[in-house]
Amino acid sequence: MRILVKIADLLVMSNLYVASGTYALTWLTLQFYDCPNTDVLWFVFFSTLFAYNFMRLLRVRPMLQEGDSLRHKNIFYYKPFLWIFTFISALLSFLFFCQIYHYAFYTLLFIGLISIVYSLPVYKIGDLWYRFRDIPSLKIFLISFVWTVATSLLPMLVCEVSIDWSRVLERFLFVFAITIPFDIRDLSFDAERLATLPQLLGQKKSKILGVSALVLAELILFYDYFFRDLYSLSAMLFIYLSYECSIYMVYNSRADLPERFFTMGVEGMSILVGLFFYLSKFLL
Repeated sequence: MRILVKIADLLVMSNLYVASGTYALTWLTLQFYDCPNTDVLWFVFFSTLFAYNFMRLLRVRPMLQEGDSLRHKNIFYYKPFLWIFTFISALLSFLFFCQIYHYAFYTLLFIGLISIVYSLPVYKIGDLWYRFRDIPSLKIFLISFVWTVATSLLPMLVCEVSIDWSRVLERFLFVFAITIPFDIRDLSFDAERLATLPQLLGQKKSKILGVSALVLAELILFYDYFFRDLYSLSAMLFIYLSYECSIYMVYNSRADLPERFFTMGVEGMSILVGLFFYLSKFLL
């Protein structure tokens, strides 16, 4: 059991786990359109690995000053390994970028720029430099926007299908909802100037907002099933079930819960959506 826990912690620390989430959501979009393009799938996976590791490595010392969590200590301890991992991820994401850039060059450029400036000092107020993510209340919307574009809009562009904005909105609502628990977790670390949703609304109202976003995503799912005939019954039911699991995770989030509740549980909801859709192909 201890070995499994260490493997799980390694997957989280290296960001392979979060990259698997973007992989699963991108795969799900490709499945909607029976699109066999795997280049966009691996581009999203490796670019997520690069972006998340790069941002963490830039902030490893400030993170240790903000808090003394196991996550922060592991990142600092394995920093040389993570730099090598980040370089390899950057190289591979560039290789797959070369295969798909002609489909969506400006979209790739836009989300790439947002990902780069997210954790870099880009503007100055007085004597202090601020990052893009430090703009009050903006962080959760930046994350939700980039994930939505990368896992929903980008695959549609690469597959050369019409943009389905209801599915794009559904994806945004899902990502937005499962991002709220991480702001709840970071309440004791985030500076008040960030004005995150839990800081502005409190934990309870933030969770209600997250649950409401998921219920709205379910309503879009039902509409697309009953009125647009976009899903089989089994696919709709299994996606709905994954949203219900996400509602449970969001509603039960608390700042005092163990780190793994967020890094394995909440983060795993994006993987669960893809896994449940895959299972729906063999059931019902």
